[in-house]
Amino acid sequence: MEAEVLRRQLEYALLMFIRVSGLLISSPIFGRRNAPRAVKIGFCGVVTAVFLAALPEPAVYPEFSGPLEFGLVVIRELGFGVAMGFVLTAMFNLTMTAGAVMDYQIGYSMASIYDSQNNALTPISGNLFNILLLLFFLMYDGHLKLIDIIYRTFLVVPVGGAMAPADIVWVAAEVMSKAFVLSVMVAMPVMAAGLMIEVVLGIMIKSVPQMNMFVVGIPLKIVVGLAVMIMAFGVFAGMTRDIFTLTFNYIGAMFDALSAPLRGG
Repeated sequence: MEAEVLRRQLEYALLMFIRVSGLLISSPIFGRRNAPRAVKIGFCGVVTAVFLAALPEPAVYPEFSGPLEFGLVVIRELGFGVAMGFVLTAMFNLTMTAGAVMDYQIGYSMASIYDSQNNALTPISGNLFNILLLLFFLMYDGHLKLIDIIYRTFLVVPVGGAMAPADIVWVAAEVMSKAFVLSVMVAMPVMAAGLMIEVVLGIMIKSVPQMNMFVVGIPLKIVVGLAVMIMAFGVFAGMTRDIFTLTFNYIGAMFDALSAPLRGG
């Protein structure tokens, strides 16, 4: 009898660990690829142990008919965490989209650098804005709010009760569309400056046909683009609070969609 109770407790702890790992490791904050795997697994284990101590003991532990059913529950718990971590990842990646647009306007599109987090070449400006966004996220205690969200999921959706309703597809689509709109807003100052430079260069070429556009235009776009980007840092810093508010609102919407079947919604 004691062995059976111990087995159920271990299964319960493992499922909790899977959900915590799905959200934390899929997020760009705790799941960075350059961090050692042992550190990430250990951190998820510590968070799980804290949750086990803080959460009330369930009246009935989840039961499974066999390894197949247990495996399906593990996949659902992992997907539950990854689906919520997807929101944070999508909102952080808006800086990469904005950076690609800005680099194209400035002339840095050929100077991409390798990003181990995304395992791809990423724009220089995108990496800079991404680092700024990460610093502001930590400054606003976003990492603590994220852990608090994980804790609240266990209060509403019990361990082993995670579902995958179709509504999450619409929430994910809305998150992607909003992230794209925000990326355009972040890149708008540089885009506007680039457009005005193109107009000015067009007028100059018509006025002075013998002028070499490449000799004059490329350095001008770089200087003006960098100056506008530096001035845009202050605007971006003010936007970060709204970006994080929107991010956590969408995480809440994703959580509502995932927990709706259990609440009969």
